[in-house]
Amino acid sequence: MELLSPAGNYNAFIGALNAGCDAVYLGGSRFGARAYADNFSDEEIIKAIKLAHINNVKVYLTVNTLIKEREYSDVIDYLRPLYEAGLDGCIVQDLGLIVRFKEFFPDMECHVSTQGFATGIESVKFYKSLGASRVVLARELSLDEIKKIKASVDVELETFIHGAMCYSYSGECLFSSCLGGRSGNRGRCAGPCRLPYKMLDDKSGTDKYLLSMKDQCTIDIIPELINAGIDSLKIEGRMKKPEYSAFVTSVYRKYIDLFMEHPEAYKVDKRDFENLRHMYLRSEIGKGYYHVQNGREMITLDSPAYNGNDDALMKSVSEQFLSGVKKQPITMYASLVPGKNASLTVIRGETSVTVEGDEVSTPLNRPLAEADIIKQLSKLGDTAFSAEEVYVEMPEPAFMPVKSLNELRRNAIERLTDELSVKEPAKISLITFKEQKASHSFAKKPIVNVHTKEQYDVACAFDDIYIGVPAELLLKESFSGNNIIAVLPDVIRIKDYGYVKNFLKHICDNNCCAVYVRNFEGLNIIAEGNYDLNVVVGSEIYSANKSAVEFIDDISDAHVAPLELSKHELAECYDGNTYVFAYGKLPLMHTANCVLKTSKGCEKHKGNPFVYFKDRTDTVFSAYRNCDICSNIIYNSVPTFLCEELKESRFSSERIILSFTDENASETRNILSLYLGGAGENPDKFTKAYWKRGVE
Repeated sequence: MELLSPAGNYNAFIGALNAGCDAVYLGGSRFGARAYADNFSDEEIIKAIKLAHINNVKVYLTVNTLIKEREYSDVIDYLRPLYEAGLDGCIVQDLGLIVRFKEFFPDMECHVSTQGFATGIESVKFYKSLGASRVVLARELSLDEIKKIKASVDVELETFIHGAMCYSYSGECLFSSCLGGRSGNRGRCAGPCRLPYKMLDDKSGTDKYLLSMKDQCTIDIIPELINAGIDSLKIEGRMKKPEYSAFVTSVYRKYIDLFMEHPEAYKVDKRDFENLRHMYLRSEIGKGYYHVQNGREMITLDSPAYNGNDDALMKSVSEQFLSGVKKQPITMYASLVPGKNASLTVIRGETSVTVEGDEVSTPLNRPLAEADIIKQLSKLGDTAFSAEEVYVEMPEPAFMPVKSLNELRRNAIERLTDELSVKEPAKISLITFKEQKASHSFAKKPIVNVHTKEQYDVACAFDDIYIGVPAELLLKESFSGNNIIAVLPDVIRIKDYGYVKNFLKHICDNNCCAVYVRNFEGLNIIAEGNYDLNVVVGSEIYSANKSAVEFIDDISDAHVAPLELSKHELAECYDGNTYVFAYGKLPLMHTANCVLKTSKGCEKHKGNPFVYFKDRTDTVFSAYRNCDICSNIIYNSVPTFLCEELKESRFSSERIILSFTDENASETRNILSLYLGGAGENPDKFTKAYWKRGVE
């Protein structure tokens, strides 16, 4: 059982170390999902690795952003010296880096970030097949789901136990980047979920924080988490102060140890719970999704503000955990025999090193006293060690200069530090991903994705297109034709496996020409089920660099480029199987919570599946309720419209995605005419989205 603590800077690292963590995760100068944390220089990371290993603590580096093509070689060069310094593992989001991670770093652990959108058994199996030794599960999973994954896949599982919660599934949020250019997939989320919003039909006149999740605190269910088989319990908070990391670590260390040693006596002291509440947590807290699927009780509707911090507690934490590194006790054995080289053996736990120094001489005048030797060898200064016991073998009077004794001590400590810094190579039992080998016989034509039967009927009037129909619509309405692409749900959980497999059988029986897959759950189900289907991979499975594109090309017949790439970045990865998103309201969030259920209560399968809410500027967003799987997709207020831009670009007009959400028949017909027939009117309001600017 590992307690994993955040370190936003070196002082926070010291605090977590002193407070009893088993591992720390930290970010460097690049490629981390907290670009606005203080973060570590390369030199600080290497220093932290050495100090952590002396304390039998692991260090994981966050590389949990999407890697653009021009950055790919840079990230390898950036990681190589840290790997050589003994870095234990990397937390990775980018598919293109994951698939080649073991090629570059065979002895380092690859942990798939929660940004990797692992929501069930199939995605965890998929990531293990690529060499991952650990998967950080989506925060939305229940304890029951986690138990099922643990029983089904032999891989380490990591989950969050404390701190801030995202409203969207991590890795599936474009809200911040679409509105302001700061991408969560690049570590720069501006937190639009913490702003006030209002349902359009709300007449109260009061804005609510509809998307603001309560912070998480699970101290009272630690026994359940441990018994579920979770391998690593993770504290969120690299953006928070060192006192937070130190104190929260110390409390969870206390109660994990209590349960492991005396499970029958497990009880949380009210003072500890209250102190946790007042250490950088929001005004309302919950346990996350472990026992709750969604609902109003998970949201800070009235205020997302933080509780005040207790100044006296902060001072106490600083004095206890941040005043310096706790020294590790060592034992020393010195041998000083005239006519022989001096030797010093230093022991820490089961690790022992011996060094030799200058030759010991017979004293001409005053010999060395044993007390003086012990005093000199015990001067360990700002090292990580303290001399607990020092033994001196000196069978006859002996002498050597103090300078030589100091050098003997320094050499021994350096050797011990190096020895303790060595780590065991990562041992990973692989399973093989059963590839759905692409035939690439899939004729490239525009794909028109619809949400309603009305939109489908309009699209049927146009030739030489595919029509993407979502599962929830395809199973309820009558469709015919050999140009239908069946669209799998944007989120697939274990509870949905029967639904998805029945849907796949249905589309095979009804001769759909392809299946559109938006997550690794669906991809692995198709691969293991031997379904005879062409596969189109959606933009939610990111292919931001050539490594990812090549992998996806091997297992699919076409793929949609990531939505956050600029036209120049698209060109760097574009190939004959790439589709470009040309029209539609961008999906800003994929969520387990439902804005309608939060505001009014559950109205499953009732009324319009689209509901609407607005922000402080009266910008209106839509949320699509997929009640079949109990999830929402929040869409942008205006569509992306790239008709003229694509005409002037190198991208094929045959490989475009036109995506319709809540458009009526007339609006749908107009857009299709513009793109496919050349006649029609531009929408009144639209955006070019990422076409020119991309994301930083």
